[in-house]
Amino acid sequence: MSDNTQHPQSSSSTRSRFSRRDAIKLGAAGAAAGFSVPLLGGTVSAAHRPRPARRATSGSPATVRFWHWYVEQQDQLPQVIADFEAANPNIEVEMRLIADVEGGYLPALLAAAAADDLPEIYAPHVHSVSFGRQGLAADLVAELGDEFLADFFEAGSSMFLLDGKQYAVGWMAQTMGIFYDPDAFEAAGIDGEPETWDDLIVASNTLKEGGSLGIMQAADNGFSVGDTWFPMITGFSGDADTMRQLDERDGATWTDEPVVQALELYERTVLEGAWQDNMTGMDQQACLNALYAGAGAGFYTGSWNPTTIYNDAPADLVERIRVMKTPAVEAGGRHWTGNSAGAAFSVANNSPNKDAALTFMQYLYSSDVYTWVMSDSVSLPATESAAAEVTDPIIQTMASWLPDGCRHWLTGPAGQVVADTTMELTAGRVSAAEAAERIEAEAATLDYDS
Repeated sequence: MSDNTQHPQSSSSTRSRFSRRDAIKLGAAGAAAGFSVPLLGGTVSAAHRPRPARRATSGSPATVRFWHWYVEQQDQLPQVIADFEAANPNIEVEMRLIADVEGGYLPALLAAAAADDLPEIYAPHVHSVSFGRQGLAADLVAELGDEFLADFFEAGSSMFLLDGKQYAVGWMAQTMGIFYDPDAFEAAGIDGEPETWDDLIVASNTLKEGGSLGIMQAADNGFSVGDTWFPMITGFSGDADTMRQLDERDGATWTDEPVVQALELYERTVLEGAWQDNMTGMDQQACLNALYAGAGAGFYTGSWNPTTIYNDAPADLVERIRVMKTPAVEAGGRHWTGNSAGAAFSVANNSPNKDAALTFMQYLYSSDVYTWVMSDSVSLPATESAAAEVTDPIIQTMASWLPDGCRHWLTGPAGQVVADTTMELTAGRVSAAEAAERIEAEAATLDYDS
């Protein structure tokens, strides 16, 4: 057992309860309309103003359409936009925040892409590389240079990189850990934090003996299940590039030994009681509610949840809650943690206002502005310099794990079949070996070039 935790501080700001993990679930594109956030007045304080943008725009005002679903910064971004517009009167930024990702945001984004009329800056979801292949997304290496990109965490940036071209950059990093109640662990006689997945199985069953649900995972969909077993693949391969190779079908297959070993380990956590009973019927909110009520002692989830916990959990739990690393596959092994920039931004390649968009991108990611936005919204930054400046204890702790990051979701064409098959495994309808064969058989037929 290891013990590497910190207590969080409560946050007084109110945030939407929408989860970024929900945004990764792929579904049918509906036609529901989203809503727009009005551009509110206000400025970033002088202490947080960035250096002037290196690019200049002159002539008639250029409009930069700015689309995303990131409710975490719905209070901060209007201030940033107003301050930017005051300093750049020839550029207008029209922000559209569509919180309904599947029903509103994705249909609008895909329709814009089909018309080659993408907003000048947009959250690409899983389409960053595919839009780049089609010539719709700008290569940010060519447009902004290596200096702009150097500060981003490699594990996150690699998701948007193809053949040396960078089609997006991270906005909020994501990493995974187990949020837990140390009082529940102590009451069950658990000393310290589980180091390995075997330790976690023992600890969760010990907690269950006292009537608890034990350690929980949101297993209502295969994309959330990927958060759990993808880091296991890296644990067995020892190579952070393995998930990229699988995602792009670049010299790796879903029947390779590390993949099968990871599926077998994940299957064992299910069969041997590492998780709550009936876990396929519990989504993120159900797991959080059980944690708040004391019914569950821990929840394996991501760095997007601290503010939600601070807002919704009982005050005494907020004061004592901790977060532990993703378990290692063996004692003394590296604690690989799911890490991605699931929240990201791309620039439309074919817009006549691309230069204006790049000017705003430079401003948005300038050190003082970006650090302020991430800190004030209690979000995990995608850059090393901003991560070094965050003050929330849980975010600080999880930021320290980013160098041990590996992908925990896919951007390639096999994402849906992987999610569907691992749900079958979670429900006990296929074995680990059968799951690997099924994924590989379908993945081998997919198009990885468009």
